[in-house]
Amino acid sequence: MRILWTEDALGDLEEILVYYYQEASPRTAAAVERRIIAEIESLPPFVERIRKSDRVPGAHELVVNKLPYVVFVQIRDDAIVVLNVVHTKRQFPCSPT
Repeated sequence: MRILWTEDALGDLEEILVYYYQEASPRTAAAVERRIIAEIESLPPFVERIRKSDRVPGAHELVVNKLPYVVFVQIRDDAIVVLNVVHTKRQFPCSPT
C-alpha cells in the first residue's frame, strides 16, 4: 500500500519542523520528523487501528505517539493519503468566523 502526501500535509510538516528547528534545535526537529513519518509508515499493515474522524468527513485520525500531533489520512484501496498534520491544540478544521 502506497503512502501519498498532499501539498497541505507537506506544508504542515514543514511548519512543524521549522518551529522545532528554531525553538529547540535541528536535532529535535529531526527526531520529531522521524517519529511522525515512522508512525505514518507503520500504518499499511494495520489501517484498521486508526479511528474514523468526527472532524473531517471520510478521513481517519492517527494520534502520533509521544507528540502532540494528529495526522488526518484518507484510506483508499491502494493507498493511504496523508491530508494534514495538526497540533492537538489547534482547532481543526478551522470553523468559520
